[in-house]
Amino acid sequence: MNKNDILSYLKENKADFYNQYGIRRVGLFGSFSRKEQTAESDIDIAIEMIAERKNLHNFLAFKRRLEQEFNCNVDVGIESSLDA
Repeated sequence: MNKNDILSYLKENKADFYNQYGIRRVGLFGSFSRKEQTAESDIDIAIEMIAERKNLHNFLAFKRRLEQEFNCNVDVGIESSLDA
């Protein structure tokens, strides 16, 4: 798996992420985005959720979906919570 695989999956499923989890924006950051990942690397995903759907259930369901899809650990951060 590489950066392009991850970005393609995120782009192809963007509408579904919105409908199922209330995710308005999704992006990749961290080692995969810089093409510096190792076999032990997790995938770092940043999301922005719409206020009405922003809850722990949707957050964790989205995280589980990505971990099942990519078969590795995924760290998800909410953009408003991340420092620049």
